[in-house]
Amino acid sequence: MFLFLDVISTIPEFFVIEDNKLIIKRKILSKETEKLSDNIIQAYIELDNEIDLTKNLKKVALTVGPGSYTSLRVGASFISGLAISRKLMFCPISANDILNFKSNNHDLNSVAIYISSAQNQKFICFKNSDGEIEYLKIENIEQTIPDNIKLIFYNLEKLKLVHEKSKQYKFIFIDEVLENLNYLSFTKNTIVEPIYVSNNKILN
Repeated sequence: MFLFLDVISTIPEFFVIEDNKLIIKRKILSKETEKLSDNIIQAYIELDNEIDLTKNLKKVALTVGPGSYTSLRVGASFISGLAISRKLMFCPISANDILNFKSNNHDLNSVAIYISSAQNQKFICFKNSDGEIEYLKIENIEQTIPDNIKLIFYNLEKLKLVHEKSKQYKFIFIDEVLENLNYLSFTKNTIVEPIYVSNNKILN
């Protein structure tokens, strides 16, 4: 079995995959005001009791950002403990990975990923003119983006643009994972490194 934990989205979820198929999805919180740290262990225990998850688990994956600092920290701590204690293969999934998945069918330099996370935190990810990844935290109600961006994929709501130059389409994390299982890179003994963005800089 393969456990995927999405902590980027506003409501974190567990997804259990077996034989390349989603067999269970489980919201960890019932509303955004609840704390992930108060609910994640109990949610996992319920899954474990239901399908004997720990015994059958082989791999784990986690959305590593950008997103809410608190959610990323809790998710990284949980998955690290699980992976280390059970010696599991681990795969980090970032907005950059979603960008690369989407670029299989589109020009990489024309695509951006827009993330809505917990605590009303919002981020956009795209390649700059030097081919480097940029993660920007959205602070304004309306946000300008580079002229070359023609497609924006968003996980919850559309980005409010100053100039409507780009088309926007919704994506779902678990769908991207399932559609790109062959491209996921799992390794052992990997340190979970969330992408924390503040003042448009990645914090280590």
